[in-house]
Formats: sequence, structure tokens, C-alpha cells
Amino acid sequence: MGQSLFSQYCKRWYRRYVADCVINFRRQLRRCLLNPSLAWSYHQFKGAVKRLDWKDAHRRLIPLAEASRQAEDFRLLTEMSFSAGRLGEHQLATEWSYSAAQMTGQAPSTDWKGEDLTEATLVIRFMESEKQGLAIGLDMAGYVTEVAAKAKRCILVVEKRLVPIFARTLPSVEIVAFPAQLGLVDESTVYTASALTLKAILGTTTQDISRRFKAIQADEFEAAALRRGYLAGRKLPLVGISWWSSHFGKDLPSIKIWADLLRSMDAVFVNIQYAPMVGDLAALKIAAPERLIIDDSVDQLVDMDRFASQLRALDAIITISNTGAHLASGMGLPVFLLRDDWFRRGWPVLSDRTPWYPEAIVLGKNGQPWHEVFREMKSQLGNQFLSDEPESGAGQEVSPKIQSGSA
Repeated sequence: MGQSLFSQYCKRWYRRYVADCVINFRRQLRRCLLNPSLAWSYHQFKGAVKRLDWKDAHRRLIPLAEASRQAEDFRLLTEMSFSAGRLGEHQLATEWSYSAAQMTGQAPSTDWKGEDLTEATLVIRFMESEKQGLAIGLDMAGYVTEVAAKAKRCILVVEKRLVPIFARTLPSVEIVAFPAQLGLVDESTVYTASALTLKAILGTTTQDISRRFKAIQADEFEAAALRRGYLAGRKLPLVGISWWSSHFGKDLPSIKIWADLLRSMDAVFVNIQYAPMVGDLAALKIAAPERLIIDDSVDQLVDMDRFASQLRALDAIITISNTGAHLASGMGLPVFLLRDDWFRRGWPVLSDRTPWYPEAIVLGKNGQPWHEVFREMKSQLGNQFLSDEPESGAGQEVSPKIQSGSA
């Protein structure tokens, strides 16, 4: 195990400090040769990000994106689209990402451009390749609902583990697993769409996003059964925790800080971490020996539907950025997202809220040590926990407020 951990550490270090730097250097060098002013503007933008000067980064965002569009630098325009989302410019993020896709010719000839769908079949692909992550589309159930109502027939293609979740959430839509051989030769008119297509055509202003939010649905009966089993008669809140990622581009809080959290809060904690390290679990068990639930019947890498039921059984979720964070947030659950300063994930940096996930609270590191972020998170968790009246479904018992003990 020690050798495996060391090997994993070496791979992460290499990807972060060697491979990633080499890739970025080569792209910037090419940019310098082709368009020095664009390269300099990008360098200044990256400098603002490195200083965590989000206002300066925001000020430089639009001119840099427009310059990259004029230069037809689709990679930089794509990066600016992601940056725009993090800086709260959701409509610009969509426009720039759509423009970048047009530059590369990724959009098929059948791509929907807003045509009348009354007599047409619309095939939406949230999953378009084997290497794609699961998070795409978890915040767009409302978009699918709206466009499906316009179409004669609507088919949604998702990763196979998400089929039962979307089928429950979108009963009027045909949900099929990727790669989905649909055989639509007999259909008179067929249009295709991706998540980006729906965003571009329907709009992604803050108001557009907020009014279309539709919560992903879990199996309420399974969630209620899990909740009863986890509580076992205890009158404590259930809090899910996820602390680790194999991705090299994430700055993670240490397991010691997580163990301190478990010791300091009067709650039952549920492990929602995929592939947890044995050493990490041991440390957490020592911190809260009677208040840590490890449910081996839930494996999100195999059965996302049962994982959704587990999330629905909880009162709150504390997590780093991962698929579970997106699924829980897409379900409209109280999520406390711990955001690092690497400016790689799609979470906001100018606000602690995002219209894509109305119940999620984003706690940014912003140059602080992680223990300060956890201190703020515990304060917010205590002040903004669930109301005294539970919703129907998983919340069978009235959930008490979380109480913080000694740190």
C-alpha cells in the first residue's frame, strides 16, 4: 500500500508540475510566435488569476476573449469561456464556448439551431465520448424539460449509470445509454443537440438558469430506508463527506483537517467518497468511532442510482469538487462545496452562489489556510442548516440543527 501511495503521489506531482506546465508552455510559445499581443494579454490575465485578483481577471476577460476569437485561437477562447463561468458571466461563457466549437467544426450538420420541433425528433447527447465525465447535464434537467415539450419526440443519451436517475426525473423523455444506436432512419426530421447546444439556443443569463432549475430525482423510498438505517434511532443530523480526488489539478485539505471536523461537530457522518484511501478512513474512524457510517452497499462507480438515494437521505453534504458534488447540487440538496484556488473547476470565485445549483454554498480558499475555510463552513452549516419542517420523502424525522463542539 505504501508503494502504491508513493507511486500515486509521484504521478500527481509529475502531472501537476511537469506535464501540465510543459503543455501550457508550448501553447503559449506558439501563441507568442503567431500573435505576441494576444500572448501578452493572456500572460496578464494569468497573472491576475495567480494573485487571486478576481476583479482584475474579470476586467481583462472580455478583451482577451474577443482577441482570441479574432485570432481564431479556439483553445484560448474555450479557456476564456470556462473562466467566464467562474467569474459569473454565464451567457458569455456559453457564447464563447459555442463559438469555439464552431471554429473546430465540432457541431454536426444536424445540430439544432432553434428550428420548429413540432414534427421532429430531437436527440440530446449529454455524453458524447467515452472519456467524458458524468457531471455534464446534471444541472440541465429543466432545459431538457423545456425543449422536450417543443418536440414530437425527444431522446436523451447519458452515461449508463445515469439512465435510471434521468428516467425518473424526465418521464416524458426517452433516456438511453451511451453510445446508443438509435436507428432513426424512419424519422422524417431529426435534430441533434449537446448540453452546449441547449445552452446556446435557450440562453444562460442568470435569470434563464434560475427559472429552469429542475432537481434531479432519487428513489425516495430507498433514500428513506437508508436514512433510517444510518440514524438507527439517533436524533442527529446526517452529513455526507467527500474529501479526496485522483485528479492532479486539485488542492485538497488534509485528512487531519477532516478528522478535526468530525471531532468538533455533533453529527453522524456518512462516507460518500469514491474509492476512499484505507488510511484516510482509519483516521476518520478514530476521530468519530461511533458517528462515521461506511456503507459498502453503495458504490457510485457501479450504481449511481443508489448513490443518489444515499445523497437524498442526508441533511447536508460537505465536499470538494467532484461528480458527487454536481449530483447532490443538481438534486437541490444543501451542499457546502470547498473550492481551491487553482481556477480549474467550474465553481464561482466572485460569489458563494451559482444559479446552476441554487442550494449549494461555495466556500473558496482565497489564499487562506484550509482550516480557516473549514471554520467558515462550520459557521455557515450551523446558521443555514435545514428548516425544522422536513420535505416529504427521505426526511422522515425532524432534523436538529448542527451543533459545533470544541475544535
